[in-house]
Amino acid sequence: MSYAKRKWNKNYKENRNSGSSIFTLTSITVIGIFFSVFYFFPLGKLLRYGLSASTLIDVYGSTAIWKIIWFTFWQATLSTLLSLLLGTFVANTVTRLRFRGQSFLRVLSTIPFVLPTVVVSSAFISVNKLFRLDGTIFSLEASALGIIMAHAFFNTAIVVRTVGGWWSQLKDEPEHAARTLGSGPVKAFMHVTLPRLKPALLASASLTFLFSFTSFGVILLLGGLRKSTIETEIWRYATQRTDIKTAAALGIAQLVIVILMLIINGNLRARHATNELGAGFRPHAKPLNARPHMLRITSGVFLVISFFGLPLLLLFERSIKTTTGYSFAYYKQIFTGNQSERFKVFATKEAIWNSITWALIAMFVATVLGYFAANLMTHSSKRLSKTADTLLLLPLGTSGVLIGFGILIALNATPVDFRSKWWIVPLAQAMIGVGFVARIVSTAIRGIDPQLKDAAKILGASNNQVWRNIDLPIISRSLVAGAAFSFAIAIGEFGATAFLTRPQRPTIPTTIFNLLGRPGAETFGMAMALSVILAAVTGVSIAILDRTGSVISRDT
Repeated sequence: MSYAKRKWNKNYKENRNSGSSIFTLTSITVIGIFFSVFYFFPLGKLLRYGLSASTLIDVYGSTAIWKIIWFTFWQATLSTLLSLLLGTFVANTVTRLRFRGQSFLRVLSTIPFVLPTVVVSSAFISVNKLFRLDGTIFSLEASALGIIMAHAFFNTAIVVRTVGGWWSQLKDEPEHAARTLGSGPVKAFMHVTLPRLKPALLASASLTFLFSFTSFGVILLLGGLRKSTIETEIWRYATQRTDIKTAAALGIAQLVIVILMLIINGNLRARHATNELGAGFRPHAKPLNARPHMLRITSGVFLVISFFGLPLLLLFERSIKTTTGYSFAYYKQIFTGNQSERFKVFATKEAIWNSITWALIAMFVATVLGYFAANLMTHSSKRLSKTADTLLLLPLGTSGVLIGFGILIALNATPVDFRSKWWIVPLAQAMIGVGFVARIVSTAIRGIDPQLKDAAKILGASNNQVWRNIDLPIISRSLVAGAAFSFAIAIGEFGATAFLTRPQRPTIPTTIFNLLGRPGAETFGMAMALSVILAAVTGVSIAILDRTGSVISRDT
């Protein structure tokens, strides 16, 4: 190799490494400052409040607290088992069978996962009122049954996406061999298919348990005062009883359990590697009039439509049902402001405006920070990428209540009281969305062929030109998907928002919660109408998300 060529290669590598180092340093600085100020510092101060020996003894020496912890555990366990059962059945229907409308069922089973908790809780309240289940063993309000069913409604999507994606890549030869040797469909599934699905089932189970364990809105709205979990008790002790030490001590227990579940989830994800994946299962053709085949399809369609579609349909029905018949009177009251003095206090139009505006701000912040974070997660240094991946998982597993509570008690000692600023709400919402955006975009970045970028630079392209003409077109779909996902999360976020919003600056979720807390048909109807509006806005964002080809779940 000539001296000139060796010098050119040396200068090229130095320029490439220099540009990469500057961007990496910028990413570390931006992400580090944001997470330090709005996550680690508030969480650290929260932990300090509850770490005194006397507080821990008082809290965990109480029988009532241990009953709450026990209820939190067993409802999360039953919610996980029900989600696994329903999710595996639905995954079989939308993955292993072939029929018209299959894609619609897959999307319908996914939408509940990103719906705001207040919308889902309102939908189950509508089901409870329609079928007059109050006072029966099947009541969905102020009961463990309603909580478990709502959690399954939310988290079945995790199982469908995780197990379905895994199942679709498994080779079907072992099943055919078992059937050829005389095994029935049930025996073949139990002894051949189920063991091969174990990694996906365990991974989705750990996430489902985590989200059920840290659930807030569902417990608050469907559990009422009689059913409390660690999450709702943190909120009550902090806001209603002003006992910050007890709330912090409960937060410590929850955070420890969350970290353990994240470690378990990380280990299970690491075990997913297998030489079977990538087989690209194709449903073998079967006549549609075959009885077993049609029975599986019919039962799967019925389950998805009845369990996922019925509550949302009833939610809309309740929103247009008035004392004088069906009309859009409640929607008119929301948008026109033609309300009595009793309802003007809820400021529904302002709540809609605040929610959309703050969700857009949170979406922008989460998308920008998520892109920086994705580059750290895909860095060539394994130590840096692994550290970034672990740190970015923490906000995903930390409940909104802990984030909001931490900000509430920590960011009041600065020259400016951040707690009273309107922008603290979208920043808290963005904190939760950054991890989602980062995990979506990092997948796209890993798919970029490095030789393509090297070839462009060899031909004289600058770092900016490579990013604009190669990186951006490839990751743009993932950026849009991440942005839509973070918007859907932000607009329905309830845990952190319940701590940080002021009465004069309401959001749709907090307004729905306040409306449901007032007796009367009109307040209930307006709550249902606001829930439909919130579900519609979320549905639009999910449509954008699905259009990009990246409808994903939290285990991505």
